[in-house]
Amino acid sequence: MKIINIMVGGPASEIPDLTQYTNADISWVGVDRGAKRLLDRGIVPTVAMGDFDSLTKEELAHLKTKVADVHEFPAEKDETDTEIGLSWAMEQKPDKIRIFGATGGRLDHLLANLMMLTKPRFLNAVPVVEMIDRYNYIKMYTPGSYTIEKLPDKKYVAFTTMKDVTGLTLKGFVYPLDNATYPVGSALSSNEFVDQIGEFSFKTGMILLTQSND
Repeated sequence: MKIINIMVGGPASEIPDLTQYTNADISWVGVDRGAKRLLDRGIVPTVAMGDFDSLTKEELAHLKTKVADVHEFPAEKDETDTEIGLSWAMEQKPDKIRIFGATGGRLDHLLANLMMLTKPRFLNAVPVVEMIDRYNYIKMYTPGSYTIEKLPDKKYVAFTTMKDVTGLTLKGFVYPLDNATYPVGSALSSNEFVDQIGEFSFKTGMILLTQSND
């Protein structure tokens, strides 16, 4: 399985232990200050990219001595740094993309990162992208039927509608549903798995699934 991990510039306090997500076969992408965060943890990214407006000149110069492939972009641009990193990752045709450092801190950055996968240009990224922080595992879904497994360190599961959703059915959860309809922005939170496996399906729309702990 080809896996690419992307580290973006969210607060360091929200980043989980990266040991379980790191091995010689996994490529890392450092986005903006995320590249420095990787170096601080002894991880040299394959590529670093962004406008690097959150780094000092000295930090950027040091980064360039450590990372062989650095792509600088102007601060005034139409894409966010995270979108630039995701576009590069998708060009590598991976089986999975994990994004770290995308939550916490500035609310506008969080919203941009969550809404990113609702854009048509990133539709092909939806099946392979997951976002991970210390407390949450986040994944977007398009219409279909899915079986998901409870993560061992996560108690809660939530379904948030990112577009109008029809035909939502939940099985294997404390609060099941059958063919329900919800408008965009509905947060079906604090649900739990009955056992280790849950199933859900929906006909139209887009759903953001979150497994979380306190």
